[in-house]
Amino acid sequence: MLRFTFYVSIFLKKHVTTYPPAFVSIEPTNICNLQCPECPTGNKTSTVSKGYISPQTFTSIVEACTPYTIAVNLYFQGEPFLHTQLVHMITQLHKARIITSISTNAHFIDSKNAEAIVRSGLTHLIVSFDGYNQETYEIYRKQGSFEKVTQALTALQQAKQTLQSHTPIIELQCLLFKHTQHHTQTISQLGKKYGADKVVFKTAQLYSVEHIDLLPDKQYSRYTVKDNTIHIKQPLKNACWRMWSTCVISWQGTILPCCFDKNHTFAYGSLTDKSFLEIITSEQTHRFKKTVHTKRSSIEMCNNCSTP
Repeated sequence: MLRFTFYVSIFLKKHVTTYPPAFVSIEPTNICNLQCPECPTGNKTSTVSKGYISPQTFTSIVEACTPYTIAVNLYFQGEPFLHTQLVHMITQLHKARIITSISTNAHFIDSKNAEAIVRSGLTHLIVSFDGYNQETYEIYRKQGSFEKVTQALTALQQAKQTLQSHTPIIELQCLLFKHTQHHTQTISQLGKKYGADKVVFKTAQLYSVEHIDLLPDKQYSRYTVKDNTIHIKQPLKNACWRMWSTCVISWQGTILPCCFDKNHTFAYGSLTDKSFLEIITSEQTHRFKKTVHTKRSSIEMCNNCSTP
């Protein structure tokens, strides 16, 4: 039904659904240990206050979302495993029969907590793997340790074997930069060595031309470059399935349209003021989604989005 109302909204050029999103991202924290140059958290350009989601806020979000939610991404900005209660959060969602996914730089996974992570019921673990040795890894993952990442993968591999568990599915995710574009085979081989279930290569997102030197050749990039400016290759359509199917909830309880709203510019509302269902079905939310279906190019964050 959610998909049906999406297509109806495209046709009518207005927001017609009252169904909550089936996929939700919940942010454990927006604090990170790395300083990745094109990440608003890493490069210190984010204007959002820093903190950790409280157990009370998390529980209230889960209770509000459970009737409608199929899967939860436990990440947005920041490194999720910096939150000391993350494994408990995963377990809570698993008990609610919700699929869980986490994206991590893996610096806080080791032999001490790997078994707890596997036991938690985590479905899917994405590990940032943007290089094939320390020299290439730290070009983008500033202040990161390639050795810590490989040690984490080894610990998880051993924990899964010990517990005879097929989960979490471990996905190595590599951004295609100038320094990784010609080394996909090497990175794939490393993924196999360290027990990854799959290796995925993604086009990198840039916010400015400051680090344009990182961009790979055009066949590996989501951008075209002209006069030292970057432009998304794909034409921007007046439609976005992501707006219908998902939303992001920050550590403070602010509901955002999607993961591109890094500075909470287009926030729908806060769970400190209204319920989840009230915000998702509010007039403010409807107006924003109508703009997506009528003049999406007027929304700044959409102009850097690769979602068709």
